[in-house]
Amino acid sequence: MRWFDYFGTFDESMAMVADLCASGLRVVAEPHPFDQPEAPAFAHVDAALRATLRAAPSFYFAGAFTRFPVQFTQLASGAAAGKYVVDLLAQGPLLQALVARENVVDGGLQLLPGRLSYQASYRNPETGIREKASDELKASYRVACKALRKRCVRHAIGGAGFFIGPQALALLERGEVAIAPDQIVPMR
Repeated sequence: MRWFDYFGTFDESMAMVADLCASGLRVVAEPHPFDQPEAPAFAHVDAALRATLRAAPSFYFAGAFTRFPVQFTQLASGAAAGKYVVDLLAQGPLLQALVARENVVDGGLQLLPGRLSYQASYRNPETGIREKASDELKASYRVACKALRKRCVRHAIGGAGFFIGPQALALLERGEVAIAPDQIVPMR
C-alpha cells in the first residue's frame, strides 16, 4: 500500500478535498454501514459532505481510474450484521482517504493525521482475481498528492519530518494543539 500522510485543520482538509473534486475526483462517503449496497457520492464539497466527514472522517475517492462500480461487502456478524460497507480491496478501484482534523483526545486538543492511499492490488469483481493497481490509479494518486502538498508546508518535530497545513502549524506553534508522537509517520 502507498500512502501520503499530512496534518491539518478540518477546514484545511476540506479545502484539499475541494481541490481534488475540482480536478475530477468524486467523494464516496461511508458514514456508517448501509442497509443497501449504496454509498453517498459527492462531486464537490458542500454542507452535507462537510457534516458527513466531520462525523466520519474516513472516505474514498473515485475517478477516471475507477473501472467498476463501487463494490460492497455485506457484514455477517456483529451489531451491523446484514448491513453493507465499501469493499476497499475490490476494484473500482478507489483511493482511500482520511480527513486531517483537530479533535479532543484525552482532554486535550490534538491534530489527527489525514491520509491518501491506495492498495497494491485489487480483486477484479468479474473474475475474482487480484490485479495490480493500474497505472491510471497510480498516476491519479501522484497528482492528488502533489495537490495536497501544495496546501502544506514541511515541518519537523524531534527529527521526524512531515507535511502540515499552515493554519494547523500556527496552532501547533502557539501551543493550542498537540500532535501525539505516535501519530507522526516520517515523510518517505
